Amino acid sequence: MSRLELFLFGPPRLIYKGRPVRLKLRKTLALLAYLAVTRQPHSRDALVTLLWPKESPSVGRANLRRHLYRLNRTLDEDLISSGGEQTISLKPQAGLWLDIEMYRQQVAHLPNPGPAGEIDPVTLSHLIEATKLYTDDFMAGFTLPDSPACDDWPYYQREELRRSLGQVLIQL
Repeated sequence: MSRLELFLFGPPRLIYKGRPVRLKLRKTLALLAYLAVTRQPHSRDALVTLLWPKESPSVGRANLRRHLYRLNRTLDEDLISSGGEQTISLKPQAGLWLDIEMYRQQVAHLPNPGPAGEIDPVTLSHLIEATKLYTDDFMAGFTLPDSPACDDWPYYQREELRRSLGQVLIQL
């Protein structure tokens, strides 16, 4: 089992070393979720615009630094990779287990039903496991009222995952 687990089906939850972690600031959780789901580098300016759109760039950058510091300190881990002063990403070796990543692995190759709609047992077990992971909508109930773009991103993720679940259920 991973030391760090992030559950994004339903209200976001973070588990570290088997214990729930409560991040004091919602934007810290939003930042972690965004970096974990996208698994790619983002410019500091893009993250500031996403999370603090109403702040000046200098205030937004200071906020971003504080949230990154708090995240690393709370988890006692160095999770964040900084590409110089320009980009931020989650370190590939961070050992983060992510429920939607596991879900996507289970449904990576939706089957083409065989004769009479039959599905082989291995594929069937993957599809059943996927339905167990999908406990609720992506980041259900999580909003950042002062960051509209940060509310749009979960919406599109949610819709994509719902369509995927629909395909899984059709196959089952």
